[in-house]
Amino acid sequence: MRKYEIHLPLSSGTGEQIEQGKIARVRDELAAAFGSFAVPHRRFWRYDGVKCIEIVKLELLTNDDQVPKKFLQDLKENLKESLQIDILITTHRIQTT
Repeated sequence: MRKYEIHLPLSSGTGEQIEQGKIARVRDELAAAFGSFAVPHRRFWRYDGVKCIEIVKLELLTNDDQVPKKFLQDLKENLKESLQIDILITTHRIQTT
């Protein structure tokens, strides 16, 4: 299995809240692409070493290599353009017993 984490900003580097419609579109896109996702964490993140922004971490669990790297790169670029802030996406291999 593989876990993908999308660290999605809820506010910009200037402290302005990101429009809820944009956040809803991200949730809808992930639900359409993967069927489900989890939202286990909400936190503040220091951006550029100066400002703090609020983020939510979305987690996706999939079978190995189910998500092509190109999809993640495109998702990151689309989110970065739409939200006007950088997005962190990580991937982790999970071993189940």
